[in-house]
Amino acid sequence: MHSLLVASMSILLAVSPEVELTSLNGDSVSGNLQSLSKSTINLKQGETAKEISLSGVLNIRFPKNRFQRSLQSPIIVRLTDGSKFPVQSLQSNERQTKVSGELTGTLILPAKNISSIRFEPLNSNIREAWEKLARGKNSKDLLIVQKENVLDFIDGVIGSVTDEKIQFFTGDDEVAVNRKRVFGIIYAREPLPETSSFCTIRLTNNGLIQTSSITYADNEFKATLLNGVQTKFVTESIANLDFSQGKVCYLSDLEPRNIEYTPFFDTIWKYRKDKHRDGGPLRLDGKEYTRGLYIHSKTLLQYRIRNQYRNFRAVMGIDDSVPGIGFVYVEIKGDGRILYSGNVRSADPPVELNLDIRGVRDFDILVDFGDNLEICDHLDLCDARFIK
Repeated sequence: MHSLLVASMSILLAVSPEVELTSLNGDSVSGNLQSLSKSTINLKQGETAKEISLSGVLNIRFPKNRFQRSLQSPIIVRLTDGSKFPVQSLQSNERQTKVSGELTGTLILPAKNISSIRFEPLNSNIREAWEKLARGKNSKDLLIVQKENVLDFIDGVIGSVTDEKIQFFTGDDEVAVNRKRVFGIIYAREPLPETSSFCTIRLTNNGLIQTSSITYADNEFKATLLNGVQTKFVTESIANLDFSQGKVCYLSDLEPRNIEYTPFFDTIWKYRKDKHRDGGPLRLDGKEYTRGLYIHSKTLLQYRIRNQYRNFRAVMGIDDSVPGIGFVYVEIKGDGRILYSGNVRSADPPVELNLDIRGVRDFDILVDFGDNLEICDHLDLCDARFIK
């Protein structure tokens, strides 16, 4: 039986929220949100009403809703469906977990849907250790403690969790552990079977909620999580609605099946994902991009995409960070057939790629030397993505 998540906030907005919608084709539309159903979104632009099919929508952004941080260190709850969000209080027993958050209100979740609970903040010294433990396949629950910059754990069975104590069973012994001494809990629970999320809600406190449906009417959002439970959100709590899952695959989310580097001199410049060689953002013509590849000459990247997509789109050019002498030759092939070829120079405006890749199994990108040896050959493929 599904449990109902009850959101405590019930403020009604007098004015329809302003949104910016981005389509699969990269076009943007702005307006005031009137309604959102399972198949369409309705906007008002001045006096004009506009209905748009959700099948062609990548995301809906709420530009006036700014990201915010809690004044107190929040508890981070992760669900087995991949959802993750901060709360301010938590109590749990073997059947259910009750959480209260500034944006989510008071929620009642089935205990079996909780993957992990983190009571303390992460820093750079322990972040990797926590994520490794959280990704591991554990036959027992883990009670995590922090010793300076090291995480240690005891395995057993987690019982009830209150503000003061954590009930913990190890062997035949039961211990009441002071919660203030515990860094986090990782439950021995399998993630939900992989299911495409209809919409990922990003909250203004950086929470992520995976949903199977979301609607908007009468100034209120209603959402259903992947496990079937329902909740509500007021507009001010939402930063972005992401509908890209199942429609788009970013190139930086894939691993090449083959990589070949051919240095002009002795140095190999390895390609990088979602950032430039120096670790900063990818930049073309004054604009920064959060997704894409940095590729130096001479590099060949080969991907197997198995006839899954119809278009490849990207913005291509020499990164702004280097002097104006970058010069490369780019060749993109699908199953050995040239889809694009041409020179790319620093002085050129960015090139917008929109390639038909229907029926393509193997997708190759070659960044070759231009006329300036390999000097400043810093090519960026920004927003590089495959579209179904």
